[in-house]
Formats: sequence, structure tokens, C-alpha cells
Amino acid sequence: MRRRQYLVALGAAAAASLAGCNATDPDDGGETDTPTGTPTATDTPTPTDTPTASPTPTPRPGLTNPSFEDGLAGWTVGRDLPEDPNDPGNPVASTVEASTAQASDGSTSVRMQVDGSADDGTVWVGQGVEFGGVDTLRVDCYSEEATFNLLAELAVYTGPMPEGGLSEADFDTSEQTGDHAGWKTYEYPVEFTGTGVVAVGMNVVWETTVQRFFDDVRLVAADDA
Repeated sequence: MRRRQYLVALGAAAAASLAGCNATDPDDGGETDTPTGTPTATDTPTPTDTPTASPTPTPRPGLTNPSFEDGLAGWTVGRDLPEDPNDPGNPVASTVEASTAQASDGSTSVRMQVDGSADDGTVWVGQGVEFGGVDTLRVDCYSEEATFNLLAELAVYTGPMPEGGLSEADFDTSEQTGDHAGWKTYEYPVEFTGTGVVAVGMNVVWETTVQRFFDDVRLVAADDA
């Protein structure tokens, strides 16, 4: 499934220089068990074999806008997408945007959708942070329905910014996003201290369009767990 890696750099202080802008898809798009027509992507990055230089994330003592009540303020969008088999030279369509359709905390979450025509594709949001005293990351994920098929995995990263920026291979993809209906909280250990980056999103592994919502990203100190 790890065919090609297209780097999308991550950094809250230099979001304008990142590769990958939001594509626009219908907010109520869902998923099917069979391939669907390829959505039209807007302002999605063009695949490239040459990684783009990655800016250093701006460290913060805690997460900014962890429940997306201010849209994507404080977050930057990242993508590592394969070439669209139905549109050579362009990546598969994807959307990363704030949404009020679902929320586990407040009234807003982040909606992510990826066209799985190529059985692959990773999208995420992230921001620089200081990890001092933190030992756990928690994030809520919404799936419209539970499925036995592995359609998409959570993609979670906590640690230093990799040289050259984040790509699909850097993420923890041990949890699937469709093992439940509604909201579910996922928990990940944080083993890094110092200045680094938090990134949460999904990795599509099935030939279908997949949509998930994410909310309430929080870093938890040992004495607060």
C-alpha cells in the first residue's frame, strides 16, 4: 500500500508555504463498498518525486484550537496522495475542512475525505507543540457506520518533525477508523519530550471514497490522566 510518497510539509508558522490546499467536495459525501466516480478536486497538490523543504513547526505549550471551534486556525493541512489512476499526473481527490455536520466537543470538527481509487492516500492536520510533561494523545473519530472491511486507518504522529517533513510512513496506522458507529476516542502514548509536532488524520486502504470526522485532539499529562 505504500506506493509513492508525496511529501507535504507541516508547520503552523509557515502554513502558506506548505504543499497541499483544501479540495472541495460535498460535505455530506460518504463511502461505498465499491469504487465510485472520481470526485473533482480543487487546488489539490500535484504529485512530485522531489520532496519539498519543510519549515520548522512553531512550538506552543499546548494545542491551539484543539476542537476546531475556530475552523482550522492553528492547524496546517498535510497530504501524501498517490496519482489518480483515472487522471494521470494528478493526485486523487481529497478534502480537509472544518465542518459542523458532526462534533464530539463544541459544534465543529474537521472533516476528511479521500478518493480511494488508488487504494491509498493519507491526509492530516497538524501543529507544532512543546511535549514537556505530556505522555498521552487522545483524539475522537466519527464513523457513520461500523464495518468489518478495513477502509481507512487513523494516522497519528507525535514526535520531532522528520527531516524533509511528514509522509505516510511516519504515521501510526495501527487503529482502523470504521470499527465503530458514531464517535470513539482513541489513545496513543507520547514518548517524545521537547519541541515537535502533533498530526492526526486518516490513511485510506480500500478502493472507495472514505469520509471521517475528527475532533477534540488533546495532550494529556501523566498527573491528569
